[in-house]
Amino acid sequence: MKTLKDILSQFGYITKPQLAELAEHFPATRVVIKWGAMERERICAWEAAERIEEVESRDQDYCRSVFLSCKETNLLKEAFAIAD
Repeated sequence: MKTLKDILSQFGYITKPQLAELAEHFPATRVVIKWGAMERERICAWEAAERIEEVESRDQDYCRSVFLSCKETNLLKEAFAIAD
């Protein structure tokens, strides 16, 4: 729960350690990967770290950021009763 609240306090942006924790405890949570040049991808948290590793290891692109979509963020804010 603390990790989710931390992510919300960071406006939905997710750090690498937070992504690992999210994948472990909330694997079905959908996250967005923003690449340097490729189109953004919206995938489950459990897939995100592997996908980033795969793309970066092939020097295909680099990960600029990982974050929750607006829809996911709003649902979490509602669940935790956090006002904007």
